[in-house]
Amino acid sequence: MVKGKNMLKPKLINNQFLQVNKKKVYLYLVTMIISLFFIIFITQFPSWAANSPVYLAYFFEPGCRDCDEVKIILEDISQEYPDSLILKSFDITLTESIELAETLGELYQMPEEERLLVPVIFIGDEYLFRDEITYENLDELIQKYSTTAMVAPWEKVQEKNLTARERLIARFQSFGLVTVGVSGFIDGLNPCSFATIIFFISYLTLINRKGRDILWVGGMFTLAVFLTYFLIGTGALKIVTSLPFLSLLRKIFYVVSTLIALILGIISLYDYIQFKITGTGEDAKLKLSPFLKKMIRSTIRKNVKLSNYILMAAVTGFVVSLLELACTGQLYLPTIMFISSIPDLKVNALFYLLFYNLMFIIPLILVFSFTYWGTSSEQWMSLTLKNYGKIKLATTLLFFGLAALLLYTGVLYK
Repeated sequence: MVKGKNMLKPKLINNQFLQVNKKKVYLYLVTMIISLFFIIFITQFPSWAANSPVYLAYFFEPGCRDCDEVKIILEDISQEYPDSLILKSFDITLTESIELAETLGELYQMPEEERLLVPVIFIGDEYLFRDEITYENLDELIQKYSTTAMVAPWEKVQEKNLTARERLIARFQSFGLVTVGVSGFIDGLNPCSFATIIFFISYLTLINRKGRDILWVGGMFTLAVFLTYFLIGTGALKIVTSLPFLSLLRKIFYVVSTLIALILGIISLYDYIQFKITGTGEDAKLKLSPFLKKMIRSTIRKNVKLSNYILMAAVTGFVVSLLELACTGQLYLPTIMFISSIPDLKVNALFYLLFYNLMFIIPLILVFSFTYWGTSSEQWMSLTLKNYGKIKLATTLLFFGLAALLLYTGVLYK
């Protein structure tokens, strides 16, 4: 019996050992299954979260150079998030878009001086304004809000039911002629228009056109710019300003204007050096070679009437205005455009718009007058001999300054 009991002990021990091993195996299996499920869950969770849509509201202005840059960024970021990014664009020149932009500006606590200005993007609970709109910043915000269910910015407006119209009317009523005039003057500092009017005047002086012709051409160019911008402000040229190829034409126009400004600057510098050497302006005239000058006189001067020059200046002023559309530097113009849609305030708004555009062309008139006296100073050199060199030097600096500004703002600027 003792021997039999001794033989049962190893069997019991083996059974207990097997049971313990089975428990460990089960525990290992359960642990591995849970771990595997957890790993799969963790790896799949971001893709689930990425399916949550991210809403982006983008405000732009047709013809705005900065807006064109932002459009490229948005196209790139949309390709990166084709399924999760929902983008909606709003033209700030439209009445309903102005009201929406004002409401979002209030909702997102934007400074009042930034509201209605473009480009601007609203995404999630944040906004990006002008230089802040970069691919990196957008990518960061999209990833941030892709894990949270958010309401589209344009739907937040409906929920809040904010009274943007009343605020815009109150802001318009707070405007004064001085503030509107200063805003128009600042926006009128337009290098491309400057370069164009300088080219016109220099060309007419080159072929010995009289002062009356120069005044007519310069005046008509300036008037065309004034009328074009006024019509743009009233929305009458909406279809024209929305043409898709204007961006490419603007780039080409900047390059050509830069080259013209550089050529005129070199010629004017040559005039200045000749005057310093000889002490007289008789041989220091803004002119081409005798051969080219003779060809110009024989093919153009005899056949082209003053009326044709005036028509050409008017058409050029219109085209330049379309190509040089830019984001307004102040919030006055968008506000005025919105108020012009309200019947009771339309007359006041149009008066402000008229005054705004009048101040807009003041810098152009100043440059036109300065260039007129500078490039045609040979005609009364005997009266201004002692200042002739200074005038030529100032004109040279003006040409080169315009060339540098055009090169930066229209070609190199990103």
